[in-house]
Amino acid sequence: MNGVVILLLVAGGLLAVVALVQMLASRLTLPESTLLALAGIGIGGAYVILRSSAPAFAATFFAPLVDPSWPAEAYLWLFLPPLLFQAALSVDVRSMAPDAAPILMLAIVAVVVATGVIGLAAAAVTPFGIVTCLLLGAMIATTDPSAVIAVFRDVGAPARLIRLVEGEALLNDAAAIAIMGVLLAMLTGNGGDASVGTGLRELAKAFGGGVVFGLVAGRIAAFLLPALRGIAQAEAAWTLALPYPLYLVAENVLGVSGVVSVVCAGLVIGALGRTRLTPRNWSHLQLIWEQIAALAGAVVFLLAAVRVPELLHGVVGKDALWLAVIVLAALAARLAVLFGLLPALAWLKLSAPVSHAYKLAIAWGGLRGAVTLVLALGVAENQAVREADRHFVTILATGFVLVSVLFNGATLRWVMRQLGLDQLSPQEQALQGQALNMSTEEVESTMRRIGGHFHFTSGATDQAAEVYRREVAAGAVELNLEEALSERERLTIGLVSLATRERELIPEYGNGLVSIRNLDAMMRNTADMIDAARTEGRLGYKRASRRILAKHAGYRFAVWLHRVVHIDRPLANALADRFELLICRQTVLERLRAYNRASLQPVLGERMADLLDGVLIARIEAAEEGLAELRGKFGDYSAALEKRLLVLFALYIGQSKIDTMLAETVISKEVYKQISAVIRRAWTAALPRPPLSTALHMPPAQK
Repeated sequence: MNGVVILLLVAGGLLAVVALVQMLASRLTLPESTLLALAGIGIGGAYVILRSSAPAFAATFFAPLVDPSWPAEAYLWLFLPPLLFQAALSVDVRSMAPDAAPILMLAIVAVVVATGVIGLAAAAVTPFGIVTCLLLGAMIATTDPSAVIAVFRDVGAPARLIRLVEGEALLNDAAAIAIMGVLLAMLTGNGGDASVGTGLRELAKAFGGGVVFGLVAGRIAAFLLPALRGIAQAEAAWTLALPYPLYLVAENVLGVSGVVSVVCAGLVIGALGRTRLTPRNWSHLQLIWEQIAALAGAVVFLLAAVRVPELLHGVVGKDALWLAVIVLAALAARLAVLFGLLPALAWLKLSAPVSHAYKLAIAWGGLRGAVTLVLALGVAENQAVREADRHFVTILATGFVLVSVLFNGATLRWVMRQLGLDQLSPQEQALQGQALNMSTEEVESTMRRIGGHFHFTSGATDQAAEVYRREVAAGAVELNLEEALSERERLTIGLVSLATRERELIPEYGNGLVSIRNLDAMMRNTADMIDAARTEGRLGYKRASRRILAKHAGYRFAVWLHRVVHIDRPLANALADRFELLICRQTVLERLRAYNRASLQPVLGERMADLLDGVLIARIEAAEEGLAELRGKFGDYSAALEKRLLVLFALYIGQSKIDTMLAETVISKEVYKQISAVIRRAWTAALPRPPLSTALHMPPAQK
């Protein structure tokens, strides 16, 4: 049979297995990685059996999976870049920033500690040298968060716990792979690369160079996104083109960490992309990458698990004893970092304290997965390493993954329940009950309206409403919101909700209505408001919200250039920026007032909604004062800016209307293209900001 046909059949079979496993994982209590491991081991075991009973069939359909012609590193090249890029792209960098210190501790320090502790423990109970044992430690120091995060989200774990695990996973692969490279050089006798000093320098170069390269590449990629004219397919294709070149150039050309480069580029695009793409296109991009990462992660784990029977060939009884020792050593190393070093960060005021329940969940949830198996495959195929060392490292690393996935993964949900991390706090229960009451009233009103429309009997409608109320409210705990939450706590919840909603609304004013620079500034400001509201309450929120309205040094310098040197362009840009910022802020704040009354008042109560409305009104008045000052000092230029913005809004609304007409087949695609071309030309003509001199010297009739 043709090789390409076989490859396509095998790929189709793999995807079918992945789909089946994902369906079973959604219905069972086992994580997806556990089921993938079992499926992979089953396929690998079937190959061992069929190799003797049906050699032709095994060689045709199983050998491409179990004994592929490509090297083990190819698994990393193929699957690691998209997995890392998607993980970084989906991370909210601003919400993760307050936990930067514990994340770096878990991602880097914990890997070093685990490598050392496991290596020393293995060297104490086995006849192998310390470098070989440290190599084993580095190999199993990296964690796979996919199963853990899925379980955390499924049981409703706190958001901070998920952020810590996600952040750790972004960088610990790079740390483990870099340490492995140094140890392999020492083990194979490459003298120039074998010293500890050289190893530390290489590690610093790999990380530092990877960070710089990734940040620069991410900035360039984000800068070019608006040039794609809002075409969703082009934006998706542009981001799809990034991870592989970044990874390969970093690794093979620059000699820095490809993992760190891809992660940093993804973080930058994730932080900046929301203001450079429309909200709809950003959601489209996220959906594409989630699907790619889900398939890539499942396929690479399945492909690695398929080779587990081969990797475990030659296992003997003493290997089980050694495995028990390294499992205990790995757990001890993780607990030492979580309970010994993380509290030091809190003591130094570098991080908020992490609860004991969080620490235990992170320790138990440090599952090992596909990356460890792929690294084990790479060592197994490395002929420069002694056969005995290869055998030892490969068997124990593979065994460790199996224990981690089949035992820790299968019991993680139970551990979460025992730690109480699947339970809502009294405050959250009160909010849940209030939200359920609100939604139940709205749903019952809708049911009665529908019943009347279809002329159903009132008895049937009442019974259906009673069934809905009983079923939906069954899990809610009856708590008084005012008793469960203090006024300060309710106000903090409201302020954080407002700032979060504001962050969601800001990107809607992109595409030229407001400059990207202003959108980025406002997004950063909302993150500041969220942090300030959580730590300082209303005063912190107000202080953070006012910060963006201050006239920065660049604005004052532009005014000086205009008055003294008669250079107008810097002032024109500064005035246009300030005008756009104030107008956008005013518009968003009016929408937040409606959101407060419609969504927050039913949950937090009328008194709290009044307080929040007062905060929003004060912010609106501050924006109005800024606009009044602008109009008073630069009235002609303000009028020109207002005219430009009105034209852009009109064109934006016009394009939205014909988009709707096309979707509803009111107009044909040919008519749509013609109208869109006219609007696009008008948009291009209206987009440039007016020069300051034109407005200042405008004839009276045009002012």
